[in-house]
Amino acid sequence: MRVSPVIASLLCFTTWMSMVHASIGPMAGCCYWRSNTEVSLDRIVGYTNQSKGLCPITAVVFQTKRGKRICSDPDSDWALKAIRKVDKEKEIKALQKMGGIKGSSSITPAVSTTATHAPEKER
Repeated sequence: MRVSPVIASLLCFTTWMSMVHASIGPMAGCCYWRSNTEVSLDRIVGYTNQSKGLCPITAVVFQTKRGKRICSDPDSDWALKAIRKVDKEKEIKALQKMGGIKGSSSITPAVSTTATHAPEKER
């Protein structure tokens, strides 16, 4: 069976494009500039860090409750506050999932077994 050069070229090109897309990923997710937008911290639900390399700038990308993306300077005061807020909320949720934080604990406190007075030394 003989393969035509056009089909072979098309097959090679398609394979090459799929490998490039898999290794580099879609560039549509990159921030190309940083916004000075500072929304209320209670509207931020998550964030990701964008590093320079595949994308042109270093940024922190915040996700809002409405699904919006905000590209911010990772060193700005607002971004640092938002990161701490999201991290704290994730930590609280993880502890709640593990049973570490509840309204009332079902653990019975231990009774102290130490003596109220030490025995006297023999002379």
